[in-house]
Amino acid sequence: MNLGKIAKSSYSKAVQTLIHKIYDQTEVQDSLYEQALLYFLDADKLQQQQRAAEQEAFLYRERLQQVTGSDQAKIEQRLQQAEKSLTSMQQGVEELRNARLSQLKELCYSILEMVEGADADETNALTAKLLGSIQLLSPTEGKQVARSNQKSKHLYKAVLALRLLDRLLLDQQITNSYVLKRYQHNEGKELEVTGGRSYQPFRDDVQIPLLMAALIQDIGQQHPDAQRILRGEDGNQDEFRVLDNPERLAMLQTNYKESLKFLTQALGKDRYIGNSKDERDWFERNEQEKLGFMVTLLKNSIKPEQGIGNLLKIPQIYTSVVLSTKHNYSYESLPKVGLVVDKAVEKGMCSKAAADALMQITGIFPQGYGITFIPKDSDRQDLDRYEYAIVTALYPPHPNVPVCRMVTRNLSYQISTMGCTIRVENNLFFPQARKKLEKIKPERLKEILMKLVSNYEERKDMDLIPRCWHPEEYFSYARNQNLWNKVINQQL
Repeated sequence: MNLGKIAKSSYSKAVQTLIHKIYDQTEVQDSLYEQALLYFLDADKLQQQQRAAEQEAFLYRERLQQVTGSDQAKIEQRLQQAEKSLTSMQQGVEELRNARLSQLKELCYSILEMVEGADADETNALTAKLLGSIQLLSPTEGKQVARSNQKSKHLYKAVLALRLLDRLLLDQQITNSYVLKRYQHNEGKELEVTGGRSYQPFRDDVQIPLLMAALIQDIGQQHPDAQRILRGEDGNQDEFRVLDNPERLAMLQTNYKESLKFLTQALGKDRYIGNSKDERDWFERNEQEKLGFMVTLLKNSIKPEQGIGNLLKIPQIYTSVVLSTKHNYSYESLPKVGLVVDKAVEKGMCSKAAADALMQITGIFPQGYGITFIPKDSDRQDLDRYEYAIVTALYPPHPNVPVCRMVTRNLSYQISTMGCTIRVENNLFFPQARKKLEKIKPERLKEILMKLVSNYEERKDMDLIPRCWHPEEYFSYARNQNLWNKVINQQL
């Protein structure tokens, strides 16, 4: 298939930039997770240095009460030096904390700007585009799947959390007073927030903190204690292996404790810039409430029941399947994510209402997933072949019925203007659809495969009736990366 030039569109580049800002492994170590690793490595040492400086200043103050004459002047001088050193150290720690917080907030505003539209339809379309792009930019086979998914999953989960919040608010399933107050009264004070933006309560106090909490939910895994569990004492173990029960429990406890510590100590509260005492008092109260909200999100996500922690827990479960880092990752099995979510509900790990809300948003076929389907002729009769499509929209009419963009027509790749809603009986993921093609001769099925795959000799052992297809190669061509513009939709 001649699909033009392999390249990334400006949008695909923007998505990858977001991913790299969250989780990367580079020499400059400027991503969120790299910065967390540096923080955890230095935190104990900095704390010890600060305690030593405080102790030194304390001892000089004590001695100053006990000496007179020329000794007093010497002790005063040393006390001033000790206090100056302590102040400088505290200012340095505070500047680093503020820089971390500011960097994370700006990152969250960038995410929000990519997925928030003028209305709900545009917001859902933008969200589908971002989630689909993450999936389509991720490898689905080979040795790099786990490493790539490790980088991408935080952004994916955070965006799902936003959309789940929207749905639960619309369904009146949110009871948290902090959230409801800002949702119902979204007119803010005349105040400037990060990046010169005017203050908006729901955006600045709910959406941005939710994104922040989702992004750092697993940041405790960067702590040296967690890294020793993942990689072993010598650092040579496979971090993506399945942990045994004691290791898993230790990892969960360490991640929880250190993620909370990172939130409260490495990030903390924003600082007020201005001259109004009343405004300062309001700002500091609001920052304390905002930090409390994020702490509640992290704590409640461990066992959310019907609580606000479902906003993190359910997207975490969904993302752990769609962007799995385990060696048993199977692209073909991704639509089983619905079964995994249902199982979590059965085990009491999350709320059924919130789980149902997420499946209403996403369906069981993730954005960007490659669908193989049986097309129909003009008389609505099934044809004797299958074609390719890609899932491109949220809110399917049923969780099992994805809304897609057609990629091939008459077994030929094209930039299609046709969208389709693919029913179970024509979707080859389901047995009843595959049975329809079993009567077709193998020679004909091989002919179809030859037309649809680019390297038939390497792929001739593929299933002749495939449950899905891998669109990664197709999406690597620049001209195929705008799958989300408006289409004419038909039902198949």
